[in-house]
Amino acid sequence: MAAAASLAVASRGTGEPTEVAPPRAPLVELSSVSKDYATGGGLVRAVRDVDLRIAHGEFVAIVGASGSGKSTMMNVIGCLDRPTTGTYELAGIDVGGRDGDSRAIIRNRIIGFIFQGFNLLPRTTALENVELPLQYRGVRARERRRRAKAALEAVGLAARLDHSPSQLSGGQQQRVAIARALVTDPPLLLADEPTGNLDTRTSLEVLALLQRLNRERGITVILVTHERDVASCASRVITMRDGRIVSDVLQGTPLDAAAEVARMPVAEEETAAPAALGAASVDPAARVGARVPFAVYAAMWLGELAGEAAGAAYAGFVLHLGPLQAAWVARAVGEIAKAWAGARWARRAFGKPATVDQRVRMALWYTMVVTGGALAVVLGVVLALPARLSAKAAWAFDGIAPITERGPAAVMAVVAAALGALALLRFLLLSLFEPRR
Repeated sequence: MAAAASLAVASRGTGEPTEVAPPRAPLVELSSVSKDYATGGGLVRAVRDVDLRIAHGEFVAIVGASGSGKSTMMNVIGCLDRPTTGTYELAGIDVGGRDGDSRAIIRNRIIGFIFQGFNLLPRTTALENVELPLQYRGVRARERRRRAKAALEAVGLAARLDHSPSQLSGGQQQRVAIARALVTDPPLLLADEPTGNLDTRTSLEVLALLQRLNRERGITVILVTHERDVASCASRVITMRDGRIVSDVLQGTPLDAAAEVARMPVAEEETAAPAALGAASVDPAARVGARVPFAVYAAMWLGELAGEAAGAAYAGFVLHLGPLQAAWVARAVGEIAKAWAGARWARRAFGKPATVDQRVRMALWYTMVVTGGALAVVLGVVLALPARLSAKAAWAFDGIAPITERGPAAVMAVVAAALGALALLRFLLLSLFEPRR
């Protein structure tokens, strides 16, 4: 009974008893785990008889020199490798003996990975990179986009949603990688040398973000590094050597990375280039986008022809409309099909959604060159050869007679207004059908 009481209370320096929190259930539990690799020179024992328990909400750093076994430990904990011997339980699930597909499902549900090399898809936006794990889960597009935006906002990149990795700094790319790891709401984050490619200030900013996620959201963080300075930000430091754990130390007061960043002097380039803080920092050429290839306009033209043919067939054979009504239906379907084909083909040509400027150019070029050219030919025929028109065709053009009587200036003004309205409509349709994934 006395022993039980001694577990329930602890003595302060003043002699007053204080309650001791019960031990947290382990999220990661390895028992006598070993991992061997067969090589041409024999058997390599990368991890040897490791016993390890990591509770929910801990921030743990695994450190060691090259060849110490820390990367193999991470692969085992991350369900990328199976232990040769021993048992491994993750969130109460025995994953050590499961096959590859089963481990992949567990990885996707429980673990978020952050790598040294960022591993972002270069031809996709930050938002699309973050959406990727949710695509593997089969989450619908609208929900994927909502959750990806929230994850990017959580890491301070709300203004960088449509930027490709080449338009982001190294620290921003690592933040995108962290957002991608967070988007599935995993209880465990595994970070493999996350600051290896970053300068000192950016490294501390990334570590401060990991500490905040650990403290505010209770996410368990396991950080693999060979740098003691980086490990000092963790509350628990595990040292490996020759495949074994040689020390496991709780740090009373981990280094506060956010406080260290606040104490650092502001870099000269940050004061001289305020554009680094917002979307204004983007290169104007990146906002404008590359030249629109002719293939995009060809796709729009083919899409318009296919849409008009389908619309005319549907209006005539299914709806049984008259020729004039069928023509209006065909034109409407043609415009929609043209915008859909143009937006999709532009996404394929650029490797990412077209910029606003590119969509404006697409709408203006097609309207002025294709539609404007066709309209000029028709008007030329109407104005120059009215006597040769049949009575039925002449009736169709009676509506423009009041305009033509006012002279060429009135005709040009009406044509310009009509083409401008049509270009605006096409821009809006291109924006509506712009692919996001």
